Amino acid sequence: MPKSVLGINMGNHTIKAVELAHRGNSFIMQNLLVAPTQEAIVSGELIQPDVVAATLKDWLRNAGVRTRETVVAVGGQTGVIVRVTELPKMTRRELMQAIPLEIERHLPFQSGGVMQDYVLLKTPEEVAEGEQIPVLFAAAREDLVDAYLMAIQQAGLSPLAIEVEPLAALRALQAARGFGEDGREGQISVLVNIGHEGTEISFVEGNALIFTRFVPSGGRHLTEDIRDQLGMDLEEAERVKVELGTAWVEQPPTAVPSGTETQALPSQPTEAPPAEAPKPPEPERKEAEPTTISFELPTESAQSKPEVPSFEFSLPTEPLGPSLEFLPAQPPSEPTPPSPPAEVWAPSVSEPEPLNRLIYNAINPRLTELAGEIARSVEFLMSQRPNIAIGEVYLLGGGSLLKDLDKFLEAQLGVRVIRLNPFRYIDTSPVTMRLGHDYLNQMAPLCSVAVGLALWAYV
Repeated sequence: MPKSVLGINMGNHTIKAVELAHRGNSFIMQNLLVAPTQEAIVSGELIQPDVVAATLKDWLRNAGVRTRETVVAVGGQTGVIVRVTELPKMTRRELMQAIPLEIERHLPFQSGGVMQDYVLLKTPEEVAEGEQIPVLFAAAREDLVDAYLMAIQQAGLSPLAIEVEPLAALRALQAARGFGEDGREGQISVLVNIGHEGTEISFVEGNALIFTRFVPSGGRHLTEDIRDQLGMDLEEAERVKVELGTAWVEQPPTAVPSGTETQALPSQPTEAPPAEAPKPPEPERKEAEPTTISFELPTESAQSKPEVPSFEFSLPTEPLGPSLEFLPAQPPSEPTPPSPPAEVWAPSVSEPEPLNRLIYNAINPRLTELAGEIARSVEFLMSQRPNIAIGEVYLLGGGSLLKDLDKFLEAQLGVRVIRLNPFRYIDTSPVTMRLGHDYLNQMAPLCSVAVGLALWAYV
């Protein structure tokens, strides 16, 4: 087992990197990076690996990071798919033949040059006759994975594994809960990962991912709404969104446009948080394994393509204008001399709306739509499993930093909404000494996937 691991999440807008070390019964965060991608990644496509590599190399040098062991996530709706599918009850041998065909049927891109992996959420022995066997699978275009590996290698890092974001987010949720089993049977947690280009909505039961879907609406679309409504350029719209944007002004509208109705989600009664955070149990450790990757890439000449190692996705083995007001004159009771022109029919100009309210008005329809997508996802899951209840919704990703978004979604959905904090049970003192507690608390949801990646070797 490595002494420390780097979790690197290369998003469309920012690069997040976390160095975690395992010491006895706890984890220590030794270094943190949040840096812009400088348009090197577009819709999950890493088009400038050298730009990302240079950012990582500067950070490694300036922060004095010694470890080179790295787990990296790949994302993007055009090159990656994570899904739970179901197959009829059959023998294990029949499953091994049926699953690759089932994965190919779901691929949104050409099946040639694809890396894939899967895990059975229930074994054939656990499924009764007539029931379905749930299978979690992940697949990614090989050229997309190669670009991420190229950036890692150019930065001088050694990749341990390639991961997908929903699975890393699941591990971050485990960290936020102290690495213990969660809650009551049938209670589901929802992870809403709001990225720059889209939102991943995932459902977790215990420590298992049971369903996930992608919604093509993210932080970039909120910025564009502000730009279009307020007549700003994109850079200024992004600035005011970050500095003044809010999802809640006084009382947000509770009515949802037709076609996007939401309702209170079925939930369990919430419990008061404990007075003291319990000491986390020692996480299950993986046996030390050689740094090998089981995907075999198609053979190509050295001249046509740089040599990169092939990887296996690591899936768990346990089953987001001024108006003018005119006041009419009163009829005089007797003739009066004419008033000075400055006092005749003087219109009073109403106060212009504050900028934060204008921003709220611009982004509210899209936020309401997001709430509707979460509700529809719950309705779909409940159609498959009618006895479940939603325990809470966790927000993560850059888009979750919008002020009062948790408050807005809580009012729309009727369940508790929490910003995910994977640092809660991790010793962050080496980083807080340099960056401060306030900064770290603010960045916690943004860095959740990176934390989950760094935990890959330990949890």
